[in-house]
Amino acid sequence: MKCIGNNESSDLLLHVRTIVLKKIKSLSHLLDESVLVEPLGVEEALGDPAPYKDFALQRGEEKLIEATLNGEKGQAFTSRPSRWRGTLEEVLLLPLNLEKNRAIFLATVNALGRHLGWDDHTIHCKDKAPDRCGRKMAEFISETLAPSAKVGVIGYQPAIIKHMAEVLGKERVKLCDLNPHNIGKDVFGVRVLDGDTALDEIARECRVCLITGSTLVNSTLDRILQTMDNRGVKPFIYGTTGAIPAKLLGIERLCFEAQ
Repeated sequence: MKCIGNNESSDLLLHVRTIVLKKIKSLSHLLDESVLVEPLGVEEALGDPAPYKDFALQRGEEKLIEATLNGEKGQAFTSRPSRWRGTLEEVLLLPLNLEKNRAIFLATVNALGRHLGWDDHTIHCKDKAPDRCGRKMAEFISETLAPSAKVGVIGYQPAIIKHMAEVLGKERVKLCDLNPHNIGKDVFGVRVLDGDTALDEIARECRVCLITGSTLVNSTLDRILQTMDNRGVKPFIYGTTGAIPAKLLGIERLCFEAQ
């Protein structure tokens, strides 16, 4: 899902920050640790995921930024990439009303969580791995759903869409995105709906919903989760952006090939 530069903070992100500060309260020395954040090139981030050619990274609409803390790395997708250097304390004090700051914060939380063993798999998969992940995810969802139930996918990720359509059948997949470049397209037989207006439709028709972690960067996850909860839809976060935050928030995450 394209990050649209929403200049609103997120209650969920503020909650993540509160949880992080509580968990490291007895580890105050970490606050002085250096954090380096750098955008990655397409080859560094994704490799060659052929036959796919329209990942947001490949189209130049997003970048994957990588934070390094104590030798551990965490990542986050954003359309507002930046280079940044400072301390962990400075990261945790960043105002979260700016997308670039939210991305820096999330990448750093992923690196910190990996360092402290809260969870792992914070590095994006590359080359043929996204296709393998899409297949494994579709098989997992197929085993989770009743035979005629539908899955919602929030965020355009071609490997996931391809395999969901193949394994479940295109009529059982509801897809939305915020990027005008994607909205209205038929992708592997699945129409891309407008993420601003289609949430209620997806919540009404689907039993589970896959939600890209990029929704934490563009501050839309709060609304998405509330909409799904109102209809009793089971949410899953997918991707590396939400790796540690999903763990801290108690939301199940699917990411079968991340490192």
